[in-house]
Parts: sequence; C-alpha cells; structure tokens
Amino acid sequence: MPGLQPSWQREPCPLWCIREHGEDDIALDRYHQGPPASLSVAMSTRPDEPHHNNFETVDLTLRVGRFSGEIVDWVAIEPIELTVPRIVLTAESASRLAQRVKEMLAHHAAG
Repeated sequence: MPGLQPSWQREPCPLWCIREHGEDDIALDRYHQGPPASLSVAMSTRPDEPHHNNFETVDLTLRVGRFSGEIVDWVAIEPIELTVPRIVLTAESASRLAQRVKEMLAHHAAG
C-alpha cells in the first residue's frame, strides 16, 4: 500500500496492493496483496468421486499476491470457512487454467 515503506521492503508496492506493511511484519507476512474477491460455488468436499448428493455451497475467496522482493505474482483460491482445499497458482498458471476450463465448458455445451 502506498506510503512509508518498512526497512525490509526494497521495492514500492504494486498499484494493486492494499496490504498494510509494518516494520515488525514477520517474513511470512511480507507480501503484497490485492483486494479479495468472493464467489459462492457448488463444490464436492469429499475425497471420493463427486455425486449429485455430495455437493454443497462453499464461499471461496480469491486473492492475488506477490512476496516482497520476488517477481512472481500468485493467485490463491480457498474456502472462506474451510481449511482445505486451498489452491495457490502462479498468475500465469491461473490464467492458463481459466482458459482451459472455458474451452472445456464450451466444448461440453456444444454437445
């Protein structure tokens, strides 16, 4: 987030960063984060094959981030109220995944 930078932060925040950075941030908290987005989905949370009766509504949060000093942006997709599943992909991989899902669904809809 724009403003005074802590001494450990070597680069300015990206324009999309909304995270407050502090001098006392531990190493795992030293990352830039974009605004979260939420999405309700029907998801199977069981380890076996999905069936019509084991889907439930789950609220997901999606976040874009980048650790301080690194060049790779990432996308985290995780349930708001559950601890798993959690998927963290590079931004480039997330873009390829979104494109592939779009292609698969278009092929599926075509019949």
